[in-house]
Amino acid sequence: MSQGGIDKAAALLLALGEEASAAVFRYLSPLEVTRLGSAMRELAVLPRERVRMVLRDYAAEAAEQTGFAADTGRFLDDALKRAWNPERARTILQRMGASGAQALDKLAWREPADIAGLLDTQPPQLIAVVLAQLPRDVAAAVLDLLPGATRADALQSLAHSAAPHPDMLRELDTWLSSLDAPASPTGEAAVASLLGQMSSGSAASALLQLDRSEPELAGRLRVRSLEFEDLPTLPEASRKTFLRNISAQTLLFALKGSDGSILDALTAVMTPTAAQRMRDDLDTLGAVPVSTIEQAQAEAGASLRRLAADGAILLPEEAAA
Repeated sequence: MSQGGIDKAAALLLALGEEASAAVFRYLSPLEVTRLGSAMRELAVLPRERVRMVLRDYAAEAAEQTGFAADTGRFLDDALKRAWNPERARTILQRMGASGAQALDKLAWREPADIAGLLDTQPPQLIAVVLAQLPRDVAAAVLDLLPGATRADALQSLAHSAAPHPDMLRELDTWLSSLDAPASPTGEAAVASLLGQMSSGSAASALLQLDRSEPELAGRLRVRSLEFEDLPTLPEASRKTFLRNISAQTLLFALKGSDGSILDALTAVMTPTAAQRMRDDLDTLGAVPVSTIEQAQAEAGASLRRLAADGAILLPEEAAA
């Protein structure tokens, strides 16, 4: 939809009221809601004449739509076959009738860090199919948070794919169905979860023991358990790398809900001017919703884990070695 169309739709929703807008939003993708919401914020108070004009245009366009009594199934089938080749059209029609479509819509509303965590261990073909169905802004944010090798494999698979194979669609449906079923972590994920719930001293001692028997496993567990709160323990070079790979807004929101040690650890590796600017920005930021802070800290933690998995940053144990 063009920007003019978005503005008209935003004006119409504002004119119709909250209940009508809420009903419409339920049928839109996250990206569409974001664009419409931004346009609605910018419109603020609508002049009376603007409301009349939008409603007149809408009534005129609606009056011209006389095809609702037609055979919609055949209409949709013919339209899709005109847009794509028959195989691609059949795949899309299958997806429209599949329960997986609703699951994909629900997945799109999750935080990018959450989606990246779910996809991290999946085969590249499955990751490519999921990314292809997500809104572009969500898919791009998820790709940013995937480990480098996984990201490259998924992009390669996506570049060479056309319509997903029926077997892959069945695998996708199985995976989407598993998201609603509560499952306990297993293997390394279970160990990392346990280490995160232990006291810092006990967890460090356990990892030191593992260093003697399985140093590679210990390293992977340290990466898995890395969180935003661990920034002060990282070497100076690692903190500088983190700053180069995190957006300013995400960092400010994440710092808003943290203690002073993280801010001190980051400003210690910045120029005095940049450090003072960051402190000033935090002071003038104002109140931030808890959900926004938690999301920012989750994204910052995911970014740290991705950088560590790629070898771009060193953990304290690696720097001391």
